[in-house]
Amino acid sequence: MRAQNLSGKHFLQFGAPGAERLHLINKEMQRQASSGWTDEERLTRLRHQLHEHAGPKSRAFWLTLARLSELALWWAGCLADAGEFQAVGDLLLNPPRKTLYVQGRTLPLRLARHQALTEQVRPLAPAGANLVEWLKSQTMLVIEADPLLPLLLDDLSQWPHRPPGTCQSFQLRLDQVVGALCHITSLNLPEGASVAQHLARVRPEEARIIEEHLCRFDLGRFNALGHALREPLPPSAPSAAEEPGRSLIGEAPQP
Repeated sequence: MRAQNLSGKHFLQFGAPGAERLHLINKEMQRQASSGWTDEERLTRLRHQLHEHAGPKSRAFWLTLARLSELALWWAGCLADAGEFQAVGDLLLNPPRKTLYVQGRTLPLRLARHQALTEQVRPLAPAGANLVEWLKSQTMLVIEADPLLPLLLDDLSQWPHRPPGTCQSFQLRLDQVVGALCHITSLNLPEGASVAQHLARVRPEEARIIEEHLCRFDLGRFNALGHALREPLPPSAPSAAEEPGRSLIGEAPQP
């Protein structure tokens, strides 16, 4: 089964449990890194796959988690450097799933991620009500899933024997992501203009200043972690999971 469409919510993995699953997760991460493209959905699935199916938290598990964290952080830097505010916000700040429970209403309201809360609840509030006060007194907001990057930072903090400075390095680069977006905001780019287009138009001196505020992350740490995995996770024998055309993740039927 070839799974190029990864839009479903429920997935199955191929191959044996334990080390074989870690192999598959690492192969998928390498595929995404080599393509120069990933996204929040794919990264989130890999994290779920790692936590749900990788078995005991061995050294190989933690190195794989650190590698996934590096891939996600690299992608956030790419998005920030391109001025993709919403996509970075989704990775860093905006929870993917939020539910609002309203007093007197049987069914909860699943909130749209990119629509203002007041717009979504206005039809539910009494006519003329102060929406802010009504929300405070008549509703309860439940965050069902946190943004990916804070989750990964929390994961790393639980690594018993993590290398010194692991979490600090991650946090510093998260701060760089935020700083890059703040600097891009200060440029007041014309509507529809990209950061790359702006860099090509300004004087070299100004372009250098802008570049100093961008992330420009690379995959050096990601690749180094791949090399570090060779000892605790030696090459496995080819399996059905690695047949040409097989994807790491296959889509399962919706329940």
